[in-house]
Amino acid sequence: MKIKEWLTAEVLSNLQTLSVVGMGGIGKTTLTRKVYDDGLSEYRFDNRAWVTVSQDYNERDLLLELLDSMKKSTDKVREKCFEQLAEYLYKSLKGKRYLIVLDDMWDTKVWDKVK
Repeated sequence: MKIKEWLTAEVLSNLQTLSVVGMGGIGKTTLTRKVYDDGLSEYRFDNRAWVTVSQDYNERDLLLELLDSMKKSTDKVREKCFEQLAEYLYKSLKGKRYLIVLDDMWDTKVWDKVK
């Protein structure tokens, strides 16, 4: 409930980051999925994306998965290079309220690239 309250609060600054960390198997994904799938979260955010990040990830593929999850990917978009995809994603999210979940992220470098 606390996570849901925090995510749906009226006053949020530009970029908020919430990390759910812990040992494998303790329910981090289950907890996060319940918040993500909650009707209030669906109502509150203009765009939502859920991506599972593998240990051996590709930055371009990660951006495509984010766009796919938000239903913003087309054949034309899939042809773009990493920089063009990043710009397209940025423009799609700018000025909107969004929730992005990077599940099973093993390295903070992934977040550094995405943000």
